[in-house]
Amino acid sequence: MTNNTPLYVGIDGGGSKCSAILFNAKGAVLSQGIAGSANAARDFSNTLVSIVESVRLALINAGLGSDSMAGLQVGAGLAGACVPSVNSQLKSWKHPFASFSATSDLMTACYGAHGGNEGALLIVGTGSSAARMQNNKLTQFGGHGFVLGDKGSGAWFGRAAVASTLEALDGLIPLSDLHDMVLNKLGLNSSAALVQTMINASPSQFATLAPDIIELALLHDLSALNLVKEGAAYLDKLCLRTLHGTSLSMVLMGGLAPSIEHWFSPELRQRIVKAQAGPEWGAMRLLQTPELMAC
Repeated sequence: MTNNTPLYVGIDGGGSKCSAILFNAKGAVLSQGIAGSANAARDFSNTLVSIVESVRLALINAGLGSDSMAGLQVGAGLAGACVPSVNSQLKSWKHPFASFSATSDLMTACYGAHGGNEGALLIVGTGSSAARMQNNKLTQFGGHGFVLGDKGSGAWFGRAAVASTLEALDGLIPLSDLHDMVLNKLGLNSSAALVQTMINASPSQFATLAPDIIELALLHDLSALNLVKEGAAYLDKLCLRTLHGTSLSMVLMGGLAPSIEHWFSPELRQRIVKAQAGPEWGAMRLLQTPELMAC
């Protein structure tokens, strides 16, 4: 690589992390950098910090200095990027790159998952949402954020488990292994301590409980199983609504997706295919079609 070699960065930013992949002009991966959370709607200033830090780490991992940042063409898919007020702030950001464009993480993930072709997508990680790309238009389903939606996500499972634990501690429902897990994992032994610890917890903090909840569901703990079935039923319905009236295939993405698929209906599972590429590739390739980067 020389100073005249064009370099591109594709970014995938969500509630848990911000991943930046450095590509050369031929689209080959050169390196990756991972930084903190990048949900632009929840914490805009931290999102900008995470973007710059993930790119800086990608440059370091490619053997390049931070001075190379000024020559980069950067495309980003960010949670919350298409909220109008957030999108306006992103467009006015005085970034340190040669160029910067941002759209929703759903757009970049869907575009990458289907290799730039039409298709549908479900993301199940800290949050949850579905989308379909058809006729060069992305239509989103669900994904209304931690407070108002994201059912079936890691954060939703964690919050539901904490709420169930509080009910059990109040003697309203029987204690189960799910409630013991929540208390043991958080190192707590009372409802007062649980409330104090989790009352202002972030979605990603709630989401740390999700893998253990799913494991307990597989072991037939009734409390955990009921939660997982409820979340999976919502996601199944969301996906079928996304696919309705189309012949599109569905890609599952996100850390919880492989675990949740077990509970999906046969009707949905037969439409599921493997991803062709990641959201970072989608963000990088969308730089060539700026009209699709617009929210």
